[in-house]
Amino acid sequence: MKPKEVPWFPLKLEDFDQIGKRILGAGDGIQDTDHPGFKDKDYRMRRAEIANAALCYRIEDDNIPIIDYSDQEKNTWNYCF
Repeated sequence: MKPKEVPWFPLKLEDFDQIGKRILGAGDGIQDTDHPGFKDKDYRMRRAEIANAALCYRIEDDNIPIIDYSDQEKNTWNYCF
């Protein structure tokens, strides 16, 4: 049997820095959905702030970024959950 071909697999710890480094934005179709915050300037700024913390993080960094979520954000996710 031939082994299955795998298109990409992390071979070293730093490879994990490349996983999940894409977020949806205008032009990806999200603007055409009924996403409640897409046209909300404050929401988009907050979303960018959180995404930037994630995108700038590297596996070798000593500190994982801590996001201080507001009570409103926590309540929103509590409701969704």
